[in-house]
Amino acid sequence: MKKWHSVLEALFPQGRAEILRLLFAAPQKERYVRELMRMSELTLGTVQDELRKLRALQLVRSRSNRYHRFYRANRDHALFRAVVEIVETSEKTPRIERDLLHRKRRKKGRARKDRAMAADRPMQWHLFSKRQKT
Repeated sequence: MKKWHSVLEALFPQGRAEILRLLFAAPQKERYVRELMRMSELTLGTVQDELRKLRALQLVRSRSNRYHRFYRANRDHALFRAVVEIVETSEKTPRIERDLLHRKRRKKGRARKDRAMAADRPMQWHLFSKRQKT
């Protein structure tokens, strides 16, 4: 079965792409960490890590009501409009086949083709050993 990725998922790591999509598709909405976790189906640690990185870049802002920490897109950031456009455009563009984005790996257990030995290579390697014949 083929897996497909959006342009956003091709540009960013999966977790970051999902958090960006959730926060920048509706930039006026605030979301708390567990809500982002449920919506994205990512682990709590992954969501917290990505939010920490986005907050360090100042792409998102946060506030607390003593029970929850809420996050939203930072409308004042210089890249705000560009990120919103990437998120919106990503939803409209065709999806990309996952296999095209990743390097193909050799299957284990597959034997290499036997290569013919070069004509100038000796057939008996022991001729060159230091051990003397008796």
